[in-house]
Amino acid sequence: QPPQRYLDRFPNIADENRKEFAATMSAMDDAVGKVLAKIREIGQEENTLIFFFSDNGGPTEQTTSNNGPLRGAKATTLEGGVRIPFCVQWKGKLPAGKTYEHPVIQLDILPTAIAAAGGTVDPTWKLDGVNLLPYLTGHNSAEPHKALYWRYGEQWAIRDGDWKLVASRLDANQAKLFDLSKDIGE
Repeated sequence: QPPQRYLDRFPNIADENRKEFAATMSAMDDAVGKVLAKIREIGQEENTLIFFFSDNGGPTEQTTSNNGPLRGAKATTLEGGVRIPFCVQWKGKLPAGKTYEHPVIQLDILPTAIAAAGGTVDPTWKLDGVNLLPYLTGHNSAEPHKALYWRYGEQWAIRDGDWKLVASRLDANQAKLFDLSKDIGE
């Protein structure tokens, strides 16, 4: 719950749920800013790999947010539930201001952090993620993933290129196929 001083930043938002969401995001922005400022202050930006990402989609009903033009929201395997802001910074090691266009997943963080620390992923660990460093630096121009997979309760989805198969139950008869290159709305 955001402190009153953050709620006071949004006097023109009448909807209480939306105001609380905006205040919470504002408090988070300030906290992240403090962490980044401290890393800079102690001279560790070039030694710190930073990931910042959402935890899966906007909770539109609770916050009156709009995921448009993506279908779905938090707790779904539709694009509005799995396509999120995903930022990475490693000053002096990764190019600043670059937008990486190929899909990645949070599972990529562990192998990327291991590589950044000078370690090696043991193949017997059978990690689903990949080291993103060669892709983000431009040393590897291929896509890091041929396909991505999600499962949440009775929902599941597979994305392969611009196509995504989404099932609302663990029953293949309920699956729908979407061409993400043509239409991300209903």
